Amino acid sequence: MNISRFFGATNREAMRQVRLALGPDALIISNKRVNGGVEILATDQTSLPDGGAPAAPARPAPPPAGPRPAAAPQPSMPHAAAGHPSGTPGADLMGAIGELKGSLETRIDELLWGSQLRRSPQAVTLFQNLLRFGFSTALLRAMLKRMPEQAATRAAFQWARNELVRHLPVLESEDALWQPGLALALVGPTGVGKTTTVAKLAARCVRRGGPGSLVLLTTDTYRIGAHEQLKIYGQMLRVPVHVVQDVHEMRRIMQAVRPDQTLLIDNVGISQRDRYIHEQAALLAGAGRTVERLLVLNAVSHGDTLDEVARSYAGDGGTPLRGCIVSKIDEASRLGAALDTAIRYQLPIHYVSNGQKVPENLLFLSAAELVDRALAPAQANRTLYAPSEADLAALLSMTQPADNPGAAAERRRQQVLLPQLLTGSARGDALDMDQLRAAVALQDEDPVLSEAYDLWRSRAAGDLPPAAEAIEHLRRIAHGGLDETRPGLVVHACQSLDWQGRRGAWSGAAWFDDQGRPLAAATQQIGLADGWHTPQGARFLPPDRPQSKNTPSAADALSTQIEAETEDAPAAVCHVFDGGSQTLLRALSARDRRWVAACSPRARVYQDDEPGVLSAAVQALMYQPLDAQAFWPLSSVAGLEAVGPAWWAAAGQAELRVRGEPALPVRIFSLRAVDPRDGRLLKVWHAMAGMAVEPDPGRIARALILRQECHAAWRQAAPLLADAGREPLVDRAVFAAQMGLAAWRLAQDPALAPAARVAARMLGADRLSPRHAHAGLLKLYALKELLSA
Repeated sequence: MNISRFFGATNREAMRQVRLALGPDALIISNKRVNGGVEILATDQTSLPDGGAPAAPARPAPPPAGPRPAAAPQPSMPHAAAGHPSGTPGADLMGAIGELKGSLETRIDELLWGSQLRRSPQAVTLFQNLLRFGFSTALLRAMLKRMPEQAATRAAFQWARNELVRHLPVLESEDALWQPGLALALVGPTGVGKTTTVAKLAARCVRRGGPGSLVLLTTDTYRIGAHEQLKIYGQMLRVPVHVVQDVHEMRRIMQAVRPDQTLLIDNVGISQRDRYIHEQAALLAGAGRTVERLLVLNAVSHGDTLDEVARSYAGDGGTPLRGCIVSKIDEASRLGAALDTAIRYQLPIHYVSNGQKVPENLLFLSAAELVDRALAPAQANRTLYAPSEADLAALLSMTQPADNPGAAAERRRQQVLLPQLLTGSARGDALDMDQLRAAVALQDEDPVLSEAYDLWRSRAAGDLPPAAEAIEHLRRIAHGGLDETRPGLVVHACQSLDWQGRRGAWSGAAWFDDQGRPLAAATQQIGLADGWHTPQGARFLPPDRPQSKNTPSAADALSTQIEAETEDAPAAVCHVFDGGSQTLLRALSARDRRWVAACSPRARVYQDDEPGVLSAAVQALMYQPLDAQAFWPLSSVAGLEAVGPAWWAAAGQAELRVRGEPALPVRIFSLRAVDPRDGRLLKVWHAMAGMAVEPDPGRIARALILRQECHAAWRQAAPLLADAGREPLVDRAVFAAQMGLAAWRLAQDPALAPAARVAARMLGADRLSPRHAHAGLLKLYALKELLSA
């Protein structure tokens, strides 16, 4: 009997080497702990001498220099030898040992998993949340075993999102699929939408190469009217449609199709448990031409059903599945099960179908977009098939394991080194580890700061996401923080920009909730002399527009931003911006958009058919006090925080008139900050609003101040645009906007005060001012990197 010795730092690592070298049926002779790790003596069962009794162990062989290739699968030993009904003692012993070995390995794995859950409450919360989104326990267990134990709840969720994005297989680009001569067949069970999906794919193919580039074929002769439905689609697209009965007819049609033509094949739906699934695979494999197969996964199906479908079609004996298409995502309450199946079977997702309309309801999405859709909160759904917190608490013992000596030594090292590494002031010794970890945990839990941190890390790694992708992700974060019953705010701020000697304008937008709390950056655009650079690409000025020496007008950019942020918003949206021509204000009112425009006091309005200016019109209005506690804490409004002003507001109605157009009714508004000590007027704001805006002075006042605060945040972030970098300017603008928003929130939000105090101490100050908030935010991010290392 050949005995091999294996050594690993842990028992699991040594067992992994055994499996790689000797296969899953290896016989473990001894397992003991030695200096530096674990030593295992093992042998292959097939090397046992005749009679089944283990021979005396020879001198252990030296450990292999590197990982040995896995042994070929060996036939399992029978429990009873021929002619011996009761079996030989050696065979019975080996069977019992094998069963015991498998049971022990399973039990050890479960104990390690349970131990991790007990050590990390964040893992429990994340496990529960991802189960609610439809992901399987097998995937979550494999993924969460690698999760950093010290991660806070939101940081853990972001880590899980990034892991899913990294491992989710998707089609690189549509061009990678639509190659000349492609023969593509859709397979899957009944009722998953194969015929409709074929029609959508056909429309895309015709759009790319014309009707002569495509041939449709169907093998569905069982379902009544199935081939007639495809023929109707073919007539609409002006492409030929063929119906085949057997492999001979399939080969004949294949020979008639030109080598450069694309062939789309619609197949009859076959249950994953039907024996005809192998016949269908043989039909496609014998077509005389390579046929790529895409499995259609119904997002509405249960995860176990999807797993059974993928397993059956992947093992039906036909050509390997090229990937999958996920159908009916508009009907599914959760998307996790479909993505889970694609990850488990490594089926790249080519498209997703989100409705019955042909051809528009077929989407090509990136991995990040798919994962974000799967993790989007479904507010109206009740979760009936996932464990609640009480369920998990009842299943887990909350006893805490003893500290690992290595971890304790690492903590002692950090307690000594971190304050000295991160602080440059004499106050550095006042920062203990509890304060540092609490500051990191606070910024991990805050969505604005954590999203800015992700962008910061991506840029440091040279992998800043494209602007369109980053904005789409941030927009979903913002939508998740809105209350459906109250309108959200989108603040649009435009300021001058000097980039590499070229003067221009930066037009940015940011989302806020109804209480004025920032949620995420939104559409960002850069205007230079050659036109506007947008997330969708450069948009040049019309050729008939004269080029001027001044910064290009931001009216078009503002209109584009407003429409982009209004579309698909889960709640009513109110847009806040500076000024605006009558043309823009009339267009917004005609489209029923909610808008608030900060205006000059000399803006012309009409009251009672009499012309005048806005500052005079508001003089006749009744001012009323506002509750200062209702305002989001603001500290950059012209230094007013030192005074603690009293706020007074007045609201009324007026009209805007222009020759040849009907009068446009608007709301007019004035906000005053008054020194409560002597009644001195400190600052005055004037604004107009559309009639769709609720006449609530408090909300309009908050919107006006947020506009000014957003300007301040953008000014602090503007130097990031001037940094040397290889990424496109618009990508950098999204990064700068989110960083500016995060720095402003760090300095303003009372809930983040402990983190702000730590950032201030690391800067050598007692208080974090808005001017230095950006530097303090970078200090916090550096602190998180060191604590996570």
